[in-house]
Amino acid sequence: MAFWKNGLRFSCQRCGRCCCGDPGIVYFNPAEFDRLVEHLNKTRGLTREVIVRDYMRPHLDSYTARDDFPDGHCIFFENGCTVYEVRPSQCRDFPFWRCNLASKADWDETAQMCPGMNQGKLWSADEIQAVASKARL
Repeated sequence: MAFWKNGLRFSCQRCGRCCCGDPGIVYFNPAEFDRLVEHLNKTRGLTREVIVRDYMRPHLDSYTARDDFPDGHCIFFENGCTVYEVRPSQCRDFPFWRCNLASKADWDETAQMCPGMNQGKLWSADEIQAVASKARL
């Protein structure tokens, strides 16, 4: 049985540690990208064309957020996630990614970076499984 059969605690602290560091892909599926465009149009007056040009990179059937900065931070991270309300499922699903749930050692290693892990809300095994089963990572 999984080490998390009795659940795990996690509450996002919005610290941004998962938004910075090693470059990676933060993928917005087409529906998530449409929500992002709507949000940035309302909050910053940005058009779809400007968002694609200045904030995104083409990937598969949609886009990824730029992260080509020296510290590897996501372009939407500025003292916190500036698009938290419309962040993609990849970000919503953290830390319940399969790679973090593979073993207690993997969970503990990630928890060293994330102050929200092992804190706050107790997620049931069923809730964790539901997130992990749809997570891309």
